[in-house]
Amino acid sequence: QPSFYQMFNNAMAEVVTCDVVVLANADMAFDDTMSLARSLNPEVLAVLGTSGFSNKMTANIKNIYEEMMGTDYITDVEQRSGHPGSWEIDSCAELIFSWDTWIFHKSKLMGRLKEANFKRLSQTNELVPFYMNENGAESAALWAIEQSYPFSSTYNACDRIQSWHFHLAPKTHKVREAPWLQGSKDV
Repeated sequence: QPSFYQMFNNAMAEVVTCDVVVLANADMAFDDTMSLARSLNPEVLAVLGTSGFSNKMTANIKNIYEEMMGTDYITDVEQRSGHPGSWEIDSCAELIFSWDTWIFHKSKLMGRLKEANFKRLSQTNELVPFYMNENGAESAALWAIEQSYPFSSTYNACDRIQSWHFHLAPKTHKVREAPWLQGSKDV
């Protein structure tokens, strides 16, 4: 699994020919609202939180989700979470500080990424890279990107651009042998 630095650095490669980059977890799905990314202000870093399994899903996306996951999955999640009918909850509004997608102008980050900014201290005080699915990694990556270029703002565009996280397995977080924060139970 690539680190966050590797992922952003890969987006700078010559094979990425457009200036607007959409960098997302592999299990994300989007509808045609993604076309709004073309008009992103170059001085804004956009992130996207998931809309969840919601009533915002188009019939096509919902059918694909149900084919892949089955409705038993939805019912099981609702029962475990104690929120029957939770598919109607607006995950974008509920989880504003959680995102799985980054949208930015490649030209703003080209030549500016610093690998050291994409590392954090381990329990043994070593600087180590962080990866997707580690607790808090998205916030650490945001800090690293903001050190690379002084965007005028960071905007969670989930209220305008719809995305859905198609978890094909139970949520997992990359496990470290030692927690990255001293005294932390999150590893």
